[in-house]
Amino acid sequence: VAGFISLVVNAVALVPVGRTDGGRTSMALFGRSASQAVTFMSLAFLFFFGLQNDLLLFYFAFVVFFQSELEIPMRNEVDSPQFTGFALASFAWIIMLLTLIPM
Repeated sequence: VAGFISLVVNAVALVPVGRTDGGRTSMALFGRSASQAVTFMSLAFLFFFGLQNDLLLFYFAFVVFFQSELEIPMRNEVDSPQFTGFALASFAWIIMLLTLIPM
């Protein structure tokens, strides 16, 4: 039970919205403008799937009210990430989707 709860908590933190871990990852990979589009799609995902699941609806409300501030500028926004960064982020997002979709 504890392993499942920690998997869900970490998966929710990896949803690419706002100033969460997933939001910072998407900003590092895609840049500011594309990260805003990814955030909008993720918020839509959270809202529509949240109508069927209370946890996702609660997290949608939490993100909208408490995580909607502007992101602090990164130290280096010019360099693009390497392939290993893309591979690790993609793997983390696949695990996040595999955890949240069956709920």
